Order: sequence, then structure tokens, then C-alpha cells
Amino acid sequence: MLTTAEAVQEQVRRALEQRTPLRIFAGGTKDRLGRPATALTPLDLSGLEQLVSYEPRELILVVQPGMKLRAVEELLAGENQHLAFEPPHWGEAATIGGAVACNLSGPRRFRAGALRDFILGIEMIDGGGRRICGGGKVVKNVTGYDLPRTLCGSFGTLGPLTELCFKVWPRPAASQTLVVHGLSAAAAVAQMTGLAGRPWEITGLAYACARLLIRVEGPEPAVAAQVGQLQGLLGGEQELLEDASSRTFWRELRELEPLQPEPGEVLWRFSQPPAEAARLQQALKPHGLRRYAIDWSGGLLWGVLPATAPAADLHQLALVHQGLAWRFAASPEDPNEEAFSPLYPGLARLNQQLKNAFDPHGIFNPGRMAA
Repeated sequence: MLTTAEAVQEQVRRALEQRTPLRIFAGGTKDRLGRPATALTPLDLSGLEQLVSYEPRELILVVQPGMKLRAVEELLAGENQHLAFEPPHWGEAATIGGAVACNLSGPRRFRAGALRDFILGIEMIDGGGRRICGGGKVVKNVTGYDLPRTLCGSFGTLGPLTELCFKVWPRPAASQTLVVHGLSAAAAVAQMTGLAGRPWEITGLAYACARLLIRVEGPEPAVAAQVGQLQGLLGGEQELLEDASSRTFWRELRELEPLQPEPGEVLWRFSQPPAEAARLQQALKPHGLRRYAIDWSGGLLWGVLPATAPAADLHQLALVHQGLAWRFAASPEDPNEEAFSPLYPGLARLNQQLKNAFDPHGIFNPGRMAA
């Protein structure tokens, strides 16, 4: 376990000299995502777990990538602040660097933005063994790329992160969730699309178990007033989740607690235009869709499917509906070689150009995103 950026840099330089590929990881909670890295030499970042600086008045947080997500959230909660992109944990060992590497955002994404919209700066070690910075207080990135955004979702294939700078937001004072029962997926998506465009403080729009779920956050009087307007607008059989129950529900949805696969099942993540969400859900039924939830006001669909469902067919289905899919590995022994939908040729070329620029010798997480 490495505990300093200098130690990470030294291991990368040794790997370059020996042409030894490195398997970059920290908490290990995101190993189910992506293809397995073929490198056998570990580069463990979990020891880089320090708080670098925190300026609550400036809404700026700087941490090392191995810092546990739970520790970050507890620190911010002490100042009534939070990570507005609501990153999922998916395990007690989850780190902030893992969330960045996979570009993971929770239910608030459709309103607040994605993780990449909140990262101001990064420090990393590139494929030349150099320690470089981008964003934040740096006037110009040394590589010419928008480093913070480029590194988000790169799954460690462009180099190990050693420092991260985020903007944080004030934590909402109150939260309530209005539940509307009995809607079909198509009717719920139509409602979500309409509600997402209204000038209200709606920060969660999801559909699960034939229930439309609408989260409103903000000052308590404003939340109560807006929820009252929603109750009159939507009608039907309704239920109201007060603050504690509201927060619990969205945490459970973020952590996918109702969607954990059983033996013989696999979890899939589909991102698509909201207008395609209900149609995609219907198209998945012949492939054995067993449980599902729609989030991000229709922009995200989680589905539990049989492990025997051909991955290539499901990826093609996602593309037909203008989306992309991720397949989560069922176990550590699952090779998950078809983890991601094939990229369009232009995007695939761009990704390869980035890989060549950042990691010309191919030592960082080889095979993690593509063969």
C-alpha cells in the first residue's frame, strides 16, 4: 500500500523501466464494473487517504483519492455541505477516487449535474512517470487536455490519481418524497419529463415497483409548499415520505439495495434519452427482465436480467434506443469481457488517441475498458 504521491510516481517509473503493466485500484468496490485488467502487478492507492484541505466558506474540498466516501460525507455534513452529485458507494470500502475513475453519479444527477461537473482539479502520474496537474488553480493544463473531465470515467486506464479538488454544495435543510402509486412505466416517464422542466426544487425523479417517486429538497416551508402543489397536480393514490424516510429511500436506491442480483442473475445499467426509457424497458422483457428501476428522470435504467442473456444482444438493444449499457460482473470469476457497449467509430478513435497520449506504453489497467 502506497501512502504518498512520490511513492506512486516511483512505482510507475519502475514499471516503465521494466515494461510491467499495473493494476490500479483502491477500495475494490467497483471491480464489478468494466472488464478485468490483465495486469498482475498491483498499484494500491487505498493508502492515499488524507484530507489535503477543506475551505467550507469557499465550498472547496481537496482530498487524496483513497479517502473513503463515507469519511468525505461525514466531513462535509459537519459543515452542512455535501457532494451534490450523490455518488454511490456499493460497499463500505468505497473511495472518492473510485467514484471519479468510474464517473459515478447518483439520483440527483439530472438536476445538479454529473460528477465531472463538480471536479475542479486533479493531480496524477502519467505514462511518462511525470506528476502533472490540471484544473483548479492551475492556469493551463500541461498536457493541453481538460484533465479533470478527461480522467472522469477512464477506469484508471490513463494513469493513477494522487489528488482531487471538488466544489461542494450546501446540504438541503429538508427533504420530502411524494410517492404516486399505480402508474405504468410509460405514464411515469411522461410525468417525470414534465416535472423535470418545472421551476421547482425537484432533485429526484425515479420509478420503481409501479411507483413514481418525486423528491423535493430545500428550506422546510418551501418544500412543504411545493409538495402540496404536486399533490394537487398529480392526483391518484399518493403517499408522503417525510425527511428521514425520504433520505433513507434515496440512499437505498443509490446503493441499488432493491436490485441486488441473485444467483443466475446479472445487473445491467442502461443510459439513454428519457423518451426512450419506457420503450427500452419493454424491449428488455423478452430477454427476461426480472426487476428494474428508472432514475434520472428517465435517463438511467437499472435492470436485473438472467446471466444467460447474450450480452451482445443487450448492448445492441441499448444502441437501438440511442443509449449505452454497462454489464456488471456477477462474481470475481466472471470475465465480463462484454462489459461496455461498443463505441461509435469516431468516439473509439478519440479514446485510443487519449490512451496513446497519456499511456503510450500501455501499462495502466490494460484491458479494463477494451481488449
